[in-house]
Amino acid sequence: MSYQPPVDYYQQPQRTGNRGLGAGITSIIAAVLSPVAAVVSIPLGIAAVASAMSRYNEGNDAWWFGALVLAGTAVVLAIVAVVSGLIAVFRAGRMNAGRITGIIGLAITAINIFGIVFMVFLVLGSGQGF
Repeated sequence: MSYQPPVDYYQQPQRTGNRGLGAGITSIIAAVLSPVAAVVSIPLGIAAVASAMSRYNEGNDAWWFGALVLAGTAVVLAIVAVVSGLIAVFRAGRMNAGRITGIIGLAITAINIFGIVFMVFLVLGSGQGF
């Protein structure tokens, strides 16, 4: 008769505590790239306005298209940052690298959003624009 170790002998390997780390890193990267895309879209929007006002360059919609694509990219990146940050926080289960990176990504996104809201209120409050 062969020896059969008890069932407790077969233990599952210990987890390393990195659950949610990939989602947290994705959240940080998307949160950093979102304002970059938004800032790059501003000069394209200005060029679109200048192109529309120029009588020598009528019908040039490439500037508008580029500005809208970059603005849309900024919005998509902000949504990705929030969703992946929440996934990282909830998937981590306890305070580990995944939860910390998820919280950092959400914090960067919150700073970006509050900065945009502050600028809008500043512009609307002054009544003069930039």
